[in-house]
Amino acid sequence: MTGDTPRPYPAGNTAPREDWRRALHVASSLVGPFALWLPGRGGTAALAGLAGIALLLEVWRHASPRVRRVIAAAGRPAFRPAEERGIAGPTVLACGYLAAWLLFEPAVAAAAIVVAGLADPAAALVGGRFGRGRGKSLPGSAACAVAAAGVLAAVDLPVATSLAGGLAAALSERAPWRGADNALVPVSVCLVLTALGAV
Repeated sequence: MTGDTPRPYPAGNTAPREDWRRALHVASSLVGPFALWLPGRGGTAALAGLAGIALLLEVWRHASPRVRRVIAAAGRPAFRPAEERGIAGPTVLACGYLAAWLLFEPAVAAAAIVVAGLADPAAALVGGRFGRGRGKSLPGSAACAVAAAGVLAAVDLPVATSLAGGLAAALSERAPWRGADNALVPVSVCLVLTALGAV
């Protein structure tokens, strides 16, 4: 875009945007316990509805410039410029949560959703403060592992299982594909917890 036409997704100061993204990511961790609390198939319906709405908005904003402008204006504090043409991080996160819920036991999926909601922001916060350069950093990955293990230990899982889940979260968080960690973290944590008998 040239001239005075504003970019749909701001490329200015990134600090407020990243703060918003971290806050939203942390808030999303409540989805797991909420889905687990709902009776019957309520959790499945809630997570499927959330992912469905996110995917519908993705298709709609890419198909209609007008809708794209509306969504960009509404989500301006949180959108990254790269998400103008790609898939937004929250959409991938919602699909990751749904995949974890559908493929694994509800209690395991709920714990993994909380891990995904808290560990990634911890990695971003610590990595941004102590990491060198841009991209993933070892301090960020360590923070991810510690946060994930802490969440799992808090739900009374054995220490070894919690540490294994933390390692899985950290390795998934380092995925080189932009935004893929939003889906990989909850699923990989579920895989490890299931393999270790945390059902």
